[in-house]
Amino acid sequence: MKHSFADQSGAGLVELLVAMVVASLVILGASQLFLGIQQNAKVLDDLSERQAVVSYAMEEISAGLRRGDAAPGDYELRTAPNGQGCSLYDRLSGQPLIDGLSSTGICGDEHVVMDMGYGIYRITLHLPDVATPLVLHVVDRSVVLTQLKAEQ
Repeated sequence: MKHSFADQSGAGLVELLVAMVVASLVILGASQLFLGIQQNAKVLDDLSERQAVVSYAMEEISAGLRRGDAAPGDYELRTAPNGQGCSLYDRLSGQPLIDGLSSTGICGDEHVVMDMGYGIYRITLHLPDVATPLVLHVVDRSVVLTQLKAEQ
């Protein structure tokens, strides 16, 4: 019995090349998906870090105002050390609370805390790449209690 090459079955050169192309496309797609997920994770980490820093700054300012330990002039914006944007400083300690804030003009001209009267304060922070500022209203509890006692 003689066997001819025509009777043999198996993958030919063309089939192997097609399989390699398909496998390469699958690997390319998987690597693009992996890189996209990795970039999104980096963006999410950056946003989480920014949120934590802004939350800390807002909590630090609002806690002082609520207790009556702070005044509107205790916080100021200065040009950031890298020259990009503004940094929020605690004027009493001279220490920065948060870097990377944007400015609508010159950093020193912006008021972070404004006295609205009757122990109510407005905290305003302008964040980079955000059209509207972050605004928080805080009430000095000691002023409110004093006013309530005076009215009784």
